[in-house]
Amino acid sequence: MATKIGFVCDSTADFPQGMVAELGLHILPVHIFIDGKDHLHGIGIDNQGVIERLKKHREVYTKPFFPVECADFFENLLERYDHIVSFHLSAHLSGNFQSATNSLNLMTEKDAERVTVLDLGSASVSLAMLVKKAVEMMRGDNDPSTLDARMAPYRENAFMAFTVENLIWLKKGGRVSALSAFVGRMLDIKPVINLQGAKLVPTERHRGKKPALKRLVELAEAQNEQFDGNCDVWLAHADCLDEVAFTREKLSVRIGKAPQDIEMVEIGASVSVHAGPGSICVAMLPNG
Repeated sequence: MATKIGFVCDSTADFPQGMVAELGLHILPVHIFIDGKDHLHGIGIDNQGVIERLKKHREVYTKPFFPVECADFFENLLERYDHIVSFHLSAHLSGNFQSATNSLNLMTEKDAERVTVLDLGSASVSLAMLVKKAVEMMRGDNDPSTLDARMAPYRENAFMAFTVENLIWLKKGGRVSALSAFVGRMLDIKPVINLQGAKLVPTERHRGKKPALKRLVELAEAQNEQFDGNCDVWLAHADCLDEVAFTREKLSVRIGKAPQDIEMVEIGASVSVHAGPGSICVAMLPNG
């Protein structure tokens, strides 16, 4: 009898509309605090609700789910599945993975042995792409004990880069100093931030949003060549649909993919809280 596997992903992963249901994922929500009030992401508040609060300059921040919440989540699912595989945001960026790992200590030894917790070393749409790959991989070979090793080449080759509209959000998250944010606003400086070694690293600065978006397209074109064109490409945005649609048209021409073959995704609250409205991201993952 085949092992029945349940898949869990924390709510920091950003999927195209309908894909969560298509993959059969169970989403474990992080906490979003707004003016001190606790909300569960996707339950108490959605992505647009977070964007609206950010635009009103409300105090917004996120926290991982608590281990006891995660243990309850896993135990409920274990009534329906033989084994659970739980995917999480990079431990360098959040405490989600650690909280999920700690939750196993709150479960019986027998139940804990039926749960595999994985740090996919990524974030946002890149995390979602890796989760999609992992679930598809498990459909062919559903052995959880080997999944981490099988996913290693994809984790190492995942590409993600993004830029922001306003440095104030990165300042609030401690990513840039107050002085850098002030000077950046004065000079209209837009950083390009890459996913490197499971961390988000500022790699370039550009004067204005258009040059920064042009650079994202150039970086994606170069990455597409490295993948010999055999890759998935997703674009994500935080409340700037027109800009990301225009960027998709430009990228489509540069890499020879039809626009409809480049997914457009809404950036979730866990990233928009730190990057702010107007952020745009490109993520890529090899198919082979």
